[in-house]
Amino acid sequence: MKAFLKGFGIVVALTIAGMILATVAPKIGVWVGLVFLVIPLVAVFKPLPQLHLGHRAFSASVAFFVGLLTTAASYGLVSDTQRLADLRATDPAAYLAELEDRDQTKWLSELEDLAPERYAIEAAKVAEAEAARKAEVEAADAARKAEAEAAAAARAEEVAATRQAEQAAKVASYIEQLDREIASIPGVQASKYTGDVATINTGLLLIGAWALLYEEGNALDLNDEARQKRQKFRQLLVRKQMELLPIMRDAYGPAMRQQLWEADGSARTIGAGYRTVEFVSAAFARNANIKQIHLEIRENLMMLRFTRAQYKWIKQASEFSYYDMDVPKDSDIVKWERDGGYRVLD
Repeated sequence: MKAFLKGFGIVVALTIAGMILATVAPKIGVWVGLVFLVIPLVAVFKPLPQLHLGHRAFSASVAFFVGLLTTAASYGLVSDTQRLADLRATDPAAYLAELEDRDQTKWLSELEDLAPERYAIEAAKVAEAEAARKAEVEAADAARKAEAEAAAAARAEEVAATRQAEQAAKVASYIEQLDREIASIPGVQASKYTGDVATINTGLLLIGAWALLYEEGNALDLNDEARQKRQKFRQLLVRKQMELLPIMRDAYGPAMRQQLWEADGSARTIGAGYRTVEFVSAAFARNANIKQIHLEIRENLMMLRFTRAQYKWIKQASEFSYYDMDVPKDSDIVKWERDGGYRVLD
């Protein structure tokens, strides 16, 4: 089966090659075809190779078949070419009429040589047809482009409408939240956030949440009424911060004193506005302990807006270590970042 398929493929390939040669170069095709026709005759007198077809007789038959087809096709084309050449010389009009049906490109070329006036007319028709085709293509392209632009504009309008609706929903939700906070802020009592370190930290989280709510308004398209409401919220928030933070700082000393009691330590807040916190512990005889403790609580101290933290190893020590801290005012609305960094919100 494999040998048959191989032989069949060779036969087909030789046949196709012969037809191509007959079409491209008919005169050469005649000679090549004759060569293939001669091969079987030579095989009568001298053994020939098998041509990879498995049998010398079969190889000779294939050569004869391919040669016959190639010679016939090539001769036919040569004869037709010669006939057209004779017709061109004897009857140009008939030659052009027959050529017009066969090959438009060659017909126009011959028409230019044999009938210049008619060629000018036909060339004008071709140019007009080409211009019409080009105009049709351009019109189709323009229509597609206009359609695409219209679709893009429709999508853009749809996206814009969706975004506008989402923005309106966000603004409505934001205003509702402002209304709730404006109503609740005056009732917030400092005493709720002074019991211990955990409740003091809860108070700090509440102030931070208010600041984030205020900041959210920067990203929204608020109308005049909403901006006035946001400004009212700001005023209430500033007043509440100025009320809460000093009380929470004052409570921080006793709250830390509770935590340090088991370690024989103490803490207190002193100074105007309770801006200084002082820690006392025997562990603070070592600078490494001071640094470690301060790094652990520094962010918390800054959020309470202490300006100084002092560390003594005994209460009566005249020399002690301290850290000054750059913190915002109690009236500043602040967004806190990592490591005690912050940004004051306008």
